[in-house]
Amino acid sequence: MILLAVVGVGGTFWSVRHVYLSDKPAPIPEPSAAPPETSAVTPAATSMATPTERSTEVRQRLDTMKQAARARQPNEVILTAADINSLIAANRKSSGTASVGIDGNVAQVLFSIPLERLDVPFRDALGLGDRYLNATVTIVAPPGTTASNVQLSDVKINGHSVPSGLLDRGLLGVGPSLRSYVIRYANQYGVTDGEIRDGKVVLHISGY
Repeated sequence: MILLAVVGVGGTFWSVRHVYLSDKPAPIPEPSAAPPETSAVTPAATSMATPTERSTEVRQRLDTMKQAARARQPNEVILTAADINSLIAANRKSSGTASVGIDGNVAQVLFSIPLERLDVPFRDALGLGDRYLNATVTIVAPPGTTASNVQLSDVKINGHSVPSGLLDRGLLGVGPSLRSYVIRYANQYGVTDGEIRDGKVVLHISGY
């Protein structure tokens, strides 16, 4: 029984390291500059908002949403893929590790995260510090979707399909569930529900 346990653990470790993790990062598109969306673009307006400028403007909108939640006032924030990518690029911890694309009512997220950035138990002891978690995740969020019920419709890690219930598991099967982080950030900004539609993510605050 001890021998079988050792073989089982060894096989699981080999599978994680060589099947679901990669020794190279996946290419992450750079966020592109785009015209501001707060006013109509005229032929004379040729200036483009840099990703840093865009992230600042998006953070202001999120802060306004947070203030509305504290005041129990209904509100909503509409985010494009460019908005979200600018926030990712502006954050020192997440920059270069993810990119979001939205086509109609479907969002796809590309991840390439070095495990050295993650707090994975026994990461160094198992020799995983030099590996990368490369994944693509497809999300469909109809009206009324909340942090507690949002689901992933398609998940591939290093090109291999995995069960879509990944949100309810810890990273690499250990630690707090990924959904717990989604719920925490939703609560932080007072988001009650949201949806993906017309190439945008729409976040709602109910006001009560």
